[in-house]
Amino acid sequence: MPTFRQDLRYALRWLAKKPGFSAIIIITLALGIGANAAIFSIVSAVILKPLPFRDAGRLVHIWESHPKGGRYRWGSDQGFIIVRPATYYDWKNQSQSFEGMTAYSWRSVLITGAGPAQSLHAHEVDRGFFETLGVQPELGRTFQADDYTAGPNRIVVLSHSLWASQFGEDPRIVGKSILLDNAAHTVAGVMPEGFYPTRWETPKLWLPLSLGPADQQSRVLWRLFTFARLKPGVSFDRAQQEMDLISEHLSAAYPKSYDNMGAVLTPVTGFLFSQYERLFYILLGAVALVLLIACANVANLLLAQATQRDREFCLRAALGASRGRLISQVLTEGLVLSGAGGALGIALAIVSIRPLILLLPASSRVPRIASAHVDWTVLVFTLGVAMLAGLLFGLIPAFRASRPNLNDALKEGGRSGSAGRAAKRIGDLLVIAEMAVSVVLLVAAGLLIRSFLTLMRSDPGLNPERVLALNIEVPAHRYGKYQTGGANPTRVRLYDAIEHRLRDLPGVRAAALTASLPLRHGPNPWGMRIEGRPEPTQYGSAAGQKSHGTVSVQRVTPGYFDTFGIRITRGRGFDARDAAGAPGVALINETNARRYFGNEDPVGKTITLDMTSYFPRAMVIGVVADSRLNGVEHEVYPQVFLPMAQWPGPGGWVAVRTAVAPASMAPAVQQALRDVDRDLAVTQVSTMQEVLGESLWRQRLTAVLLGGFAALAALLAGAGIYAVFSYMVTGRAKELGVRMALGASRGSILGLVMGSALRLAAIGLAIGIAGAVASARLVSSWLYGVQATDPATIAEVSILLFAIAAVACYVPARRAMRVDPVTALRDL
Repeated sequence: MPTFRQDLRYALRWLAKKPGFSAIIIITLALGIGANAAIFSIVSAVILKPLPFRDAGRLVHIWESHPKGGRYRWGSDQGFIIVRPATYYDWKNQSQSFEGMTAYSWRSVLITGAGPAQSLHAHEVDRGFFETLGVQPELGRTFQADDYTAGPNRIVVLSHSLWASQFGEDPRIVGKSILLDNAAHTVAGVMPEGFYPTRWETPKLWLPLSLGPADQQSRVLWRLFTFARLKPGVSFDRAQQEMDLISEHLSAAYPKSYDNMGAVLTPVTGFLFSQYERLFYILLGAVALVLLIACANVANLLLAQATQRDREFCLRAALGASRGRLISQVLTEGLVLSGAGGALGIALAIVSIRPLILLLPASSRVPRIASAHVDWTVLVFTLGVAMLAGLLFGLIPAFRASRPNLNDALKEGGRSGSAGRAAKRIGDLLVIAEMAVSVVLLVAAGLLIRSFLTLMRSDPGLNPERVLALNIEVPAHRYGKYQTGGANPTRVRLYDAIEHRLRDLPGVRAAALTASLPLRHGPNPWGMRIEGRPEPTQYGSAAGQKSHGTVSVQRVTPGYFDTFGIRITRGRGFDARDAAGAPGVALINETNARRYFGNEDPVGKTITLDMTSYFPRAMVIGVVADSRLNGVEHEVYPQVFLPMAQWPGPGGWVAVRTAVAPASMAPAVQQALRDVDRDLAVTQVSTMQEVLGESLWRQRLTAVLLGGFAALAALLAGAGIYAVFSYMVTGRAKELGVRMALGASRGSILGLVMGSALRLAAIGLAIGIAGAVASARLVSSWLYGVQATDPATIAEVSILLFAIAAVACYVPARRAMRVDPVTALRDL
């Protein structure tokens, strides 16, 4: 410790004598360390922070899957479907692999009496829900057996956020009554803060799940999300095998309800984070590469300083300093610099986390990202990064300084010697490494930016201009609970009144209601059976002759296609003929027609949905142009459109096409909705142009951040090249002067220096291009309309970095041309 304190005092004095040099290094390190700390703060909050569940690694979701045999793959849950009540109870009764299985369903409730009335996202949960997850309430209790008795629900558990925002964290809230959907509910308890993240919208409150006998036996009502906890000693694969066996039994017992249907398990952690892990880890890897470039720059600067301090190190060695003692001194200087850079980097991270979060639209719903901040884990990470950086850039100059040789130092006073050549070789390698890493980052950023621009120019299959969309919540206490496929005259009348009222507004050209919004919501997969075709012996038959398949079902009112600018290419659209009680009708998109009808004209054909005999039949009356469901980057999904008059949905979205700027119509549209029913809650207001932009938030975020990090890397690489060759020119001033005295022209001196720099840049580019091609698979799945080895992108990046290298070495090369030959000869 006395030795370390002495080294520390000396390092501080030495660095204080060179404020400009120290400031450059500290700022360079702060940029790299700060970027790492900011991204790690988000990764820590979203992915690394433990879930608020007991032993979360043993929690799984169980889904129905179509086709059967589906398996969980990291980062994917495509084809997984929420569960029918009868299926859930069969699983619960027959499975032996789980110590607990439970389920929940989402709904909206209207809360009044505690401030302005507002619509809240709620979950109705089955028995054992909180116990299966292993979470205790912060106040009061959760649900008991008596809370699930028949009759309307009258018990509620609040989230911490609702308790804080609506009730001021009143500890006496337990036992009090609140109004939900105009009915009194007693508060049983309050859950702890942070319980619990979902990949969609986190609920504000929980209610007991109340299913009547008919609903419990339903095999056509896809409604439940299912949780289960694996028993100790039961593996994920073993539980999946058991669920496969149960699915086979159900298929045999109910062939029409489980035709090609199975069950699939997904880890709860995988379900929550699979969409975001890869994104944030790629960004974390990118900032790590930026830090490596920063360390290479600092190592070059310290190496130059170590060479200039040869006489000092020779004197210290002559006075008895050991090699370890000299290494310790230089490493201490590096650690002081990295510590200062780390402190400044923490400050940069603190001020940059919030702007980074604001790059994400509200619709992204990344779990727990709002809680990202610099906490002790981030501080420990940053301290580790700073120390590692100090060692990385300090080791090379430390070992260089630990081998002082007076003869070599004296030789370098007149001409370059072996030690100078060794330092130059190390500096050259660092420049090559900087260029190579910069190429990898810039190529990845360039591919993502090019892909994003391609997506922005691609056709979404609808016209988003001058369309306003508003999400509405229909109060269940006024219009009855939503039932899949069930008749509900009060909802039909409401939707009809809304559409007619909005069409009559000045400035509105078309209006519609839709259960889900294009470009924002993913497929709603149901089965479709085509009547009049023989049953296949196995799923799928000859192309164009499949008797059934998977489609996404959308409920819409007649004005939907005019509102969104979707063309009807064959047949007709919905109109007054398609009222409740009339023969069932449907429209399909062109992808559906090609995939399942082949060369046949689908108009006039009859389909049955859900691959069961329980839903009424629908005759295809028309075909519409393809449109995108959940973003233009996804493939077009086979779609079926149903009229809301015959299949009233649970509410959803109101959309209007306007003759003026759509945002300016928002107040008038909201007032019109209140005129229809003052209890209609509007929860979101967006233009379709905004929705289109938000649907590409991952691509935009990755392109912006990776582009920013790549630009920083290119800037640091240019600065590193400048520093190396500036130092080289200073060290070779006498040699260059002698060359000029012997007749070398200024142009040849310029070519000599520039040639050395550009040769290193070319080597770094070649290595970087090879690395970029090898690592292209990391971003290939995010590319749209661009190949991972796109030659244009690689060429543009190479030209850009070569130009940066040329500019960076031109300034020192110009200085080399101005070396005075007479002065150089006099100093020999």
